[in-house]
Amino acid sequence: MVTSKKNIGRLALIVCNMLVLLTPGFSQTATAPSTPMPMRSTAPVVNSDGTVTFSLKAPGATHVYLNWQNMIGRSPAYNSFPMTQDASGVWSITLGPTVPGAMGWINPPAPLAPNYYGYGFNIDGTPPITPATIDINTSKPAVGGVNIADPANRAIWSGNTSDWSYVFVPGPAADYVADNPTIPHGAWGTVRYFSKLTQTDRQMQVYTPPGYNRDSRVYPVFYLLHGGGGNDTDWTACMRANYILDNLIAQGKAVPMIMVNPDTNVGTRGVSVTQDPFVQELMGSIVPYIEQNYRVGPGSTNRALAGLSMGSNATRDVMLNNPNDFAYLGLYSSGAMGEATITDLVQNHKDMLTNLANSKDVKLIWITEGALEPAAFPSVETNLKATLALYDQYHIKHTFVPGDKVGTPGGHVWDTWSRDLFAFAPLLFKK
Repeated sequence: MVTSKKNIGRLALIVCNMLVLLTPGFSQTATAPSTPMPMRSTAPVVNSDGTVTFSLKAPGATHVYLNWQNMIGRSPAYNSFPMTQDASGVWSITLGPTVPGAMGWINPPAPLAPNYYGYGFNIDGTPPITPATIDINTSKPAVGGVNIADPANRAIWSGNTSDWSYVFVPGPAADYVADNPTIPHGAWGTVRYFSKLTQTDRQMQVYTPPGYNRDSRVYPVFYLLHGGGGNDTDWTACMRANYILDNLIAQGKAVPMIMVNPDTNVGTRGVSVTQDPFVQELMGSIVPYIEQNYRVGPGSTNRALAGLSMGSNATRDVMLNNPNDFAYLGLYSSGAMGEATITDLVQNHKDMLTNLANSKDVKLIWITEGALEPAAFPSVETNLKATLALYDQYHIKHTFVPGDKVGTPGGHVWDTWSRDLFAFAPLLFKK
């Protein structure tokens, strides 16, 4: 029998369908979910007047709110603003001069200044409740419902507790975090490595500067750590660290460098600075991997380490345990030690303080915080002052720079730390 190509195709299709029908667990009837998933609409539109229009198609929703991260509270502090539904089921809101509190609960209404902003949506939550007491940390979020990132926007951060989307409002004030198409860009991506501490594969983000793949030179390495509740993607997703370095390098303000963003979530820290498992993770697995697989300059003069919030505590622990391994250290938003930690350090590990003071390798210990943080976290501020006094007592050279001197007017938020990086990176690896 002669079989045509057309008949062979039909026969193959019949066989495939029969195999599917005979597969265990196959059901011919598909059941639609009782609550349809929101259909995506358009990504945010940045308007010429400094406003931004957000939209989400959710025809079955009763209420939809825009969750808007403010610039003052404990990240990710946010306020929720009600959106309006049109006849086709698309909910929208234009955020800017007409929306009170857009820049933070205690700030006056204003056009959206050029910056990088975090947002999301709340579906079917209850209206935000005005707090009885309003202070610097006050947020006004919708209660209940479902919080989601924007399905129409690929700029998404997935943290341990929530997902957020981001929108960039361009302008000269935000040029330092802008994706400038006229300059060379470095490459960054996820790198897998084996952890001796956890005996598992783990991941980190690695940025290589423009030109790395076209030359044979060696580069210094900047290890930059995230904060509590975050992960290795924070610095690129939430604070655009790769673009900050691109812009600084292109302007000749920063030395071309490799940047490594590890995931510090490897265990629980104890009261003692000797009980930080990340110290072992960094020095036992991460640094060796980078120095074996990238063209890296030798010794402490080619290494820098910094972190934000919880990451600044990890940076502090590394510098006390390994005082000769990093020439440049940055502690953003604290790195403070509580009374119990200071007591333990002085009584049981005083040699750590003297070794750090006597280290010939450390060139810079740079400490800062957001301008609004002292008022927001008075207990942390008390601990920070005690920590700085301890460094003075043991003659550990350090530089403390208040937030208003760094240009970080906000609180414990992404915006503060991106500006910290912008100020700190130019200080690194200078001859």
